Amino acid sequence: MDAREFKQRYMPHHQMLYRVAYHLTGNAQDAEDLLQDLYLKLWQKRDDLPDEAMEQAYLVTMMRNLFIDQRRLKHLDASAELKSEDGPLDERSLESQIDARDEVRQMEGLISELSERDAKIIQMHLVDDRSYEEIERDTGLSQGNIRIIVMRTKKKLKQQIQNITKTWTN
Repeated sequence: MDAREFKQRYMPHHQMLYRVAYHLTGNAQDAEDLLQDLYLKLWQKRDDLPDEAMEQAYLVTMMRNLFIDQRRLKHLDASAELKSEDGPLDERSLESQIDARDEVRQMEGLISELSERDAKIIQMHLVDDRSYEEIERDTGLSQGNIRIIVMRTKKKLKQQIQNITKTWTN
């Protein structure tokens, strides 16, 4: 599937998917991030997707699962999650955990390339899930400056991920 066909299949669902993402995340920035992650995942798996992947129900389910995976990554230690499960893991959940770990490693590599200040702030905000107030206390920077740094750093990381994705797909 080329980019033109991909756009024809999935872009008509953009507004509906954004509304679902906003409902799941509760804010516009996280909804945009989630939607971008969904499109990235669709693009990466574009040649392996079943025909029903063009249907809204399939896309909404895929987004919901992506949202749940991201929340697990953010709030749970993956090894503790593996130990606490009662039964054997099914193949799909194991694959999603492996994909999630790979994404985390990739993101950690990109964060390590940032300036020390930006890396520290994005680490505190995204990984440690600390509020702007807590970051302000620890860094001495104003909340306004922290918000700008977080916004610009997220934008930079997204661009780097897009560049990597372009390299993989070309």
